[in-house]
Amino acid sequence: MHEIRHYFFDMDDTLYDQMEPFRMSIIREGMWQDKSRAEFDQLFKRVRYHSDELWDEYCAGTMTLEQTRRLRLSLAFAEYGITVSDEQADRLQEAYEREQQSIQPSEGIIPLLQAIRERGHDIGIITNGPVAHQRRKIDALGVERYVNEGWTFVSDAVGIAKPDPRLFDAVNRATGTKPEHCIYIGDNWRNDIVGACEAGWRCVWLNNRGRSPETEHRPLHECVDIDDLTRKLLSVNHI
Repeated sequence: MHEIRHYFFDMDDTLYDQMEPFRMSIIREGMWQDKSRAEFDQLFKRVRYHSDELWDEYCAGTMTLEQTRRLRLSLAFAEYGITVSDEQADRLQEAYEREQQSIQPSEGIIPLLQAIRERGHDIGIITNGPVAHQRRKIDALGVERYVNEGWTFVSDAVGIAKPDPRLFDAVNRATGTKPEHCIYIGDNWRNDIVGACEAGWRCVWLNNRGRSPETEHRPLHECVDIDDLTRKLLSVNHI
């Protein structure tokens, strides 16, 4: 039996709803204004899918961040018969980043972080992406006051990205923690669940967009929303 002492969170689509700034950026750029939230959600899933598919190329240095962002948008929109030029993709990305400056934590996240802290446990963040971009989002969310000092890890700063289990190993070394005492909470099967499991961590899957598992890895819990996550996560003591 191993006590869970250290709770690490993914950020994008875990601590906040990533689809909302995406939706607003498209609307402000004059695209898809008349679509429903469900349609935006489907488009967003496709953008995330292509982003995940292109991530290895970005990490390998065969594709720049700019190229990755352009291609994930053009491929997703192409599935709906819409051609997106590089210029349009760049404008959408700029609008998306502006919208992310006013993001808010998902409802229930702050009480969850407070409850974990009140139990005397540690909190960290592990997120993929460019350092400045991810730091701006962390600052906008205002959640770092609940995070242990020095326990925020951005892949580009570490030099290793999820799902590479070496990122989780690096976090263990940097924080003086052991895998058997760590749990990771994230929404992305490939990056979060596979990465954490391969590193020997326990994990909880926040499956808030109704995705299907991609491998045989087994998270401790699958949760449909933040309320469900809170109930299940706070029931975890020993594993």
